[in-house]
Amino acid sequence: MRGAGRVSGSYDAYQTAARMSWDIKCDTWEEFPMAQKWFATGEAMAHLRYLENKGEVVMGEVDGVRVYGLGR
Repeated sequence: MRGAGRVSGSYDAYQTAARMSWDIKCDTWEEFPMAQKWFATGEAMAHLRYLENKGEVVMGEVDGVRVYGLGR
């Protein structure tokens, strides 16, 4: 495991997407259409991988799920 699984405040891509700002006419993440959640999670994954490569987040694994936490 590489760090993030043990970092408090680490989130998986779905949880990260739910915390991001989106330009969609929904007041909450729960109101997002399922397909939009799928796309948003994919975009969050791309951002997390980018930030991991820059060293700004670290990736770990918890119960077979990749999670990310602050790297600095």
